[in-house]
Amino acid sequence: MRLALLGVFGVMALRLLLFKLGRSPEGTEFMLVHFLALVTIVFFSGQRLISQDPATSFPDLVREGFKGAAVYALLFGLFLLGYYRWVEPDHFHLRVEELVARGTADGQPEDVIRPRMEKFFTPFNYASMTFFTLLIVGGFNALAVGLIHHKVLRRIRG
Repeated sequence: MRLALLGVFGVMALRLLLFKLGRSPEGTEFMLVHFLALVTIVFFSGQRLISQDPATSFPDLVREGFKGAAVYALLFGLFLLGYYRWVEPDHFHLRVEELVARGTADGQPEDVIRPRMEKFFTPFNYASMTFFTLLIVGGFNALAVGLIHHKVLRRIRG
């Protein structure tokens, strides 16, 4: 659990640093960082569990990895909610304006496009989608890494 907290706070700090430097990540540009953080959290959670009890079962390895991934996903989702409400509150307004301009240039009426974009592009929707995506990716990581721990790394350790 401690590793999940360290990981999520490190990624939050990186996100804030990038904002401060004027290089705020857009869309999926930051997903590689999340993926690496999740793999690290899940892997070392399993390592710790096996080092405490070499006879740890596969479901326990998956459960331990998923707990860390879930904590990471939840805390980062909450962070994004606050980030887009207080740190970068104009982000979605500017994004909507850009998409509406593109849509009207393609010949679509603004009074149809704008309400749809404003309804979809909100801090809550973005944070929710990120949370569920991280949760799903964390679950698959927990399964894959748990399997690697159970079938391969346990044999290597002796």
